[in-house]
Amino acid sequence: MPLYIIEHPAALLNMKQKEKVCKEITRIHCDVTGALPSFVNVVFHTTDDNVEFVNNKLRHKSRIVGNIRADRSAAEKESLINQINDAWFTIVGERCHLVALNEVKSENAAEDGILLPAAGQEFEWLAKHMETFEKRAEKGEETSQDLLADLKAMQSKI
Repeated sequence: MPLYIIEHPAALLNMKQKEKVCKEITRIHCDVTGALPSFVNVVFHTTDDNVEFVNNKLRHKSRIVGNIRADRSAAEKESLINQINDAWFTIVGERCHLVALNEVKSENAAEDGILLPAAGQEFEWLAKHMETFEKRAEKGEETSQDLLADLKAMQSKI
């Protein structure tokens, strides 16, 4: 479910940097929350066509806004923000103007047509919908195939 939307000036990031940012945000989110990588969505938008102002001055700044499920602890949210800021600086070489998290109640979001579980209820949710994911994977649906691969990789670590 998490959806991280990154807005940046086009010239700031090349594809290799975008891939690194994506990998780091995915790793950080999974490490902090326990989510599976197949649930982490990262989208890049350039700000070049935007008309945006900071302090009443035309600016083109970088922002990362993450939409995450509600019920995460303050410590988890602080860790996400700090680690994402640090990763951005390491990869890009400058500070991100804004890193913010929006909390979304699980009953207000569905991924691939299935309502999301509350934070901490992922395993019960996975068990309830496993047959659906398996059927979708058999039909070639990539997101379900990725989810099953993530679960298999997680089981091999236990």
